[in-house]
Amino acid sequence: MRTILGLAAALGVAGGGSAHTAEMREVAFVANAEAGTVSLVDVALRAVVRTIDINPDKLRAERPGTPNYAQDTDVSPDGRTLFVSRGYLGDVAAFDVASGRPLWRTPLKTIRADHMTITPDGASLVVSALTDNLAYRLDARTGAITGKVVTGVYPHDNQVSRDGRRIYNSSIGDMNVPLARRDAVEPSERSGFAYQLTVADTRTLEVKDRIRFEKGIRPWRFSPDERRLYAQLSNEHGVVAYDLKARRITHRLDLPVKPGVTTADWDFEAPHHGLAITPDGRTLCIAGRASDYAALVRAPGLSLIATVPVGDAPGWSEVAENGRTCLVANTRSDDLSVISIAERKETARLKLGDGPKHITVARVPVEALATAP
Repeated sequence: MRTILGLAAALGVAGGGSAHTAEMREVAFVANAEAGTVSLVDVALRAVVRTIDINPDKLRAERPGTPNYAQDTDVSPDGRTLFVSRGYLGDVAAFDVASGRPLWRTPLKTIRADHMTITPDGASLVVSALTDNLAYRLDARTGAITGKVVTGVYPHDNQVSRDGRRIYNSSIGDMNVPLARRDAVEPSERSGFAYQLTVADTRTLEVKDRIRFEKGIRPWRFSPDERRLYAQLSNEHGVVAYDLKARRITHRLDLPVKPGVTTADWDFEAPHHGLAITPDGRTLCIAGRASDYAALVRAPGLSLIATVPVGDAPGWSEVAENGRTCLVANTRSDDLSVISIAERKETARLKLGDGPKHITVARVPVEALATAP
């Protein structure tokens, strides 16, 4: 860990004192699920420059699987506020990036607060309440709940359209129900289909569409024109391309499986978990959790470019440096792989906290990084 003075010098803050307030740095916020912390990685420096304790009260909860107190992260457009859905604590909390100070906390009264996203204007957060078949909308400034959407069964990932008008929530189905019976559920006032992409109006929260899928939808991303999406599906070692207008899978790519891999090598029916897309829409970076690699895949046609060995159990991926770099969080080896997309290789590996998973890449003011918490 760099000292504050050394970091300040590296960031261009003279003497660690006067900050250039207009200067921004690209920072990867990595949620350490088991530790209940978030590591701040300066992407250009390839260094962890801050760790924020997002469970300062050391609250604990018993849930299936490994502990998860930092499920997902988002950052305000000005880079000054960190938002965390705190997994097994069933809530969402906000923190000041510069000081690490808690700003607000909102209980969702659910067993698990799952994946989350922030609207493009930074006004609202959308977070899944996994076991309640709901996605809540929160005021990002105060944490107040401002509405909810009935989703498919076990809502998971959330995305918002680029214009901010539509919320997209994907579901994975009730994992307590045997696979053969899981998709028999019919929509009701309490939930949609087991495997569903729910489309809702961001302002009114009216459900505009329910798109049924063949399996649970794991991490996914839009193409740049938002006409298709790329997704990982439950119990599959690969990726699909889905045409939203035609409502069908147009391409499917099965990816390599390391010899000897069994279901013990992944959790919650997700042997692949983590999918990022470059800004030009031409390359996907996919976390192959069961086989310990990141797959670089050409889009939209889905053909394999390369598999890049990383740490143990990569569970999330994100692109940085305008699509030149892919960052992969390795959950069991507690580190972050930095991958050059052009060179198709890992160029650095950084030690993080216990159980790193979700990654958010954001622009952060220099002084927020150079100020001692």
